[in-house]
Amino acid sequence: MRISKLGMAGLILALFLTGCGKLAEETVSSAENKAPEETQQETEKEEEKEENGPGVEMTSWRESVQKMFEDPYGDYKETGGEIAFLTDGSVEDGGYNEAIYNGVRMYALGAGTSFSYYHADPDVPESYRETVQRAVGDHAGLIVCAGDVFGEAVGALQETYPQTSFLLVDAVPHDEEGELFIADNVHCVLFHEEQAGYLAGYMAVWEGYRNLGFIGGREEPAVLRYGYGYLQGINAAAKDLSLDDVTVSYWYADTYTADTSVREKADGWYGNGTQIIFACGGGLYESVLEAAESHNGLMIGVDVDQCRISDRVLTSAVKNIGPAVTDALDEYYAAGGWSEEDAGQVRRYGVEEGCAAIPVVDTEWRFEEIPTTHFFEIYKQLKRGDRTVSEAIDAPPEVAVYVNFE
Repeated sequence: MRISKLGMAGLILALFLTGCGKLAEETVSSAENKAPEETQQETEKEEEKEENGPGVEMTSWRESVQKMFEDPYGDYKETGGEIAFLTDGSVEDGGYNEAIYNGVRMYALGAGTSFSYYHADPDVPESYRETVQRAVGDHAGLIVCAGDVFGEAVGALQETYPQTSFLLVDAVPHDEEGELFIADNVHCVLFHEEQAGYLAGYMAVWEGYRNLGFIGGREEPAVLRYGYGYLQGINAAAKDLSLDDVTVSYWYADTYTADTSVREKADGWYGNGTQIIFACGGGLYESVLEAAESHNGLMIGVDVDQCRISDRVLTSAVKNIGPAVTDALDEYYAAGGWSEEDAGQVRRYGVEEGCAAIPVVDTEWRFEEIPTTHFFEIYKQLKRGDRTVSEAIDAPPEVAVYVNFE
């Protein structure tokens, strides 16, 4: 590792490398334990800064992270990097793919490891395997890829290329008939998306919304867990509030991109009284957001904090993908390969590790009826096991609220 090049960025990297959980838990804990007077004082100071104009220039945490992504030593390579990230989307999508890529960059730039990214064509099924083969041909030592389709590609090629290691995010090796064994050169990172979905749904109902929607991408495990957790959270809040008028519209779009069918579906729902839609699936949120803006509706984002995209985003069901990827890469290179604990194994991150939540810190809290203290109480109940969320995806959860599956 080139220690001399790290500086403040290295400190941030070190914080991330403590693991998904520790950083998130410390952040949540500090926010949770902050007295209301302190919060008010900070708010007043910020307002005073805005009124008085810029004074001494301070470097924010976010700016420090951006400095971490500078590449003065040329670690990024168009092809042939030691770490190869494979994607079928954009690494600047402001969401899922960018979060994973940032995790790769965060590790590689801090450790002085070369990295590249490769693009598979989502409209050409065979391109996924071809992209893996291209990265192998370019001598990638570790291939990072995510999602169900890449899970199928890794399942087909994991034994063909035993000298290449794989970090598979949000999927396990599989074929058309189901899951395959995981070879020792593969490590899988999964998340408890159902917990993040639960929190988003629960808080939306507590905020006062009674007509809710869910538009998912494809019926793949991560999307199913988000959606089924969302239903469980809605149901739990309705039970806690003794409500009998909560309804949910539920639909899978079979796409992860902005699409006219998604826009038309969202338009129809908002027009018929749906107040808020959980847009769960890559770029399809763009179509839901367009509809929300046209109908004065609201949206729930996914994977990363999407509040900055629009004031129509109430909150987001997030999983800390980037830090989890960085954590896995650090463990891989520290051990000189996948350790016995990681080789051929699956690690799942959730509330217990601080990796499933809705944004509270470094975001805009847009709930008007719920203080952050109420969120923290529900969060702690999940962490302690006082509240449970089923992770089963073989069938929708049994709930008392009315759900219209379309």
